[in-house]
Amino acid sequence: MEVKSHPTIKTIRWDAKAWTFARSDGKLSIAEKVGYGLGDMASNILYQAWSFFLMIFYTDVFGITPKVASFMFLITRVWDMINDPIMGMIADRTKTPWGKFRPYLLWMAVPYGILAYTMFITPEWSQSMKIVYAYVTYILATMAYTAINIPYSSLMAVMTPDPKERTTLSQYRFFFAFIGGMLLVTTFTRPLAKFFGAVPSHSGYSEELGYSQALGFQTTMGVFGTIAIALLVITFLTTRERVTPPVEQKSSFKKDIQDVSKNIPWIVIFIAAVFWLIHNMIRNGMVAYYFDYVNGNGSNILWTFSIGALKLDFDQTTTFLTIGTFGMIAGVLISTYLKNRFDRKMVIIFLSLASAFVNLLFYWLPTDNFVILGLVNFIWSVIAGAMPVFLFSMFADVADFHEWKFNQRATGLVTAGIMFAIKMGVAIGGFLALYILDLYGYDSQASITPHIVNGIKLLFSVIPAGFIFVCGIILFFYPVNEKLLVTIERDLKNR
Repeated sequence: MEVKSHPTIKTIRWDAKAWTFARSDGKLSIAEKVGYGLGDMASNILYQAWSFFLMIFYTDVFGITPKVASFMFLITRVWDMINDPIMGMIADRTKTPWGKFRPYLLWMAVPYGILAYTMFITPEWSQSMKIVYAYVTYILATMAYTAINIPYSSLMAVMTPDPKERTTLSQYRFFFAFIGGMLLVTTFTRPLAKFFGAVPSHSGYSEELGYSQALGFQTTMGVFGTIAIALLVITFLTTRERVTPPVEQKSSFKKDIQDVSKNIPWIVIFIAAVFWLIHNMIRNGMVAYYFDYVNGNGSNILWTFSIGALKLDFDQTTTFLTIGTFGMIAGVLISTYLKNRFDRKMVIIFLSLASAFVNLLFYWLPTDNFVILGLVNFIWSVIAGAMPVFLFSMFADVADFHEWKFNQRATGLVTAGIMFAIKMGVAIGGFLALYILDLYGYDSQASITPHIVNGIKLLFSVIPAGFIFVCGIILFFYPVNEKLLVTIERDLKNR
């Protein structure tokens, strides 16, 4: 397929062999950018479910204590972190007609979708067997996520060698991650769970709630898993790998790891990513707890949406999350202005420190004033939405720096190392959130004391603010600036 040229329109050709759209001037087409972005929409379905709902699902629906859940988050994620560099090195050594990274989006799409569903099944077993089931399904789901997300994140670095084009690609990625994956999960999980769970004959049905949370959550995640499968296939079909290592390049696992350990920009981004994700995991995981037990009106219906027999109720918790999602989308959009006028390093440092300040405010805000809570959340979310656009484009820059410095292309391993840091942050953040919650005496079956309420407030505001503040300080030591990136791009092209 070919679209004829026009004085103001670049030629776009369909490359049947590579199954992708490609512009004749070497830049990425809109179709390819959108296709790439849809991949993170799929990834975010499971990631956002983990971030916002898995903690409260395990403690309040699945029926295990915060302490047991906290160690499960830690242990399973440690195992998952081990998989990251292994997956990265495997992907670097994968050779197919479709490239190194794209094939995994196709191969792992169905297992990923199925495991997103099975994680949220609540079997009517003994407590010990339920814990075993939770461990097994969580481990398998995180492995499937790794097998998709490492290649997907690495794909950005090999779709184009242009740093500015990568930042644009990162914008598309997070625009669709927020407008699709995050908006889908945060806005529709609870309303759909209530709709699908409205079966009085189900064993988990609650007269007080008017639905079965167990049935509602598992059915909703089944729908989301199906959507994720379709999106990953689209990403596979619409993207292409262009940046390849030299034909004569030879490598070993040992040398790759030694080189990565000497890559200073990689080390700085690694440490910063750990603190960033600890902050994200604690803050996001506490939203439902905050509105159920601090605000106390989390289940109050604010508005209803109906289409025929489908009636969805949107409560305060869901609306708060939705406001945050729109804020993050706004953050992605303003990143275009920021990337064209400021150095990315200084932007991301400013965003980190600003995020810490705004998040800190939640400890003192009136907990019963939803308008103020929603407004401040929107401001915080604009900052939070812009930050990953720059951070993830820097991941690709670190991969180029690695090749420039060590004369060795190891995109998968470099990206896997950063993803290892992200998983470490998720593991530590999930563990700390639930463990501290347990230290404050939280029990879903017992009364909530002022002491517990204060603990939830701290976990929602002061504690995550401290971690994102440290992240900003660490990024001061990132040594790659825009001038060096121009040099790296020129030298790699010459090679």
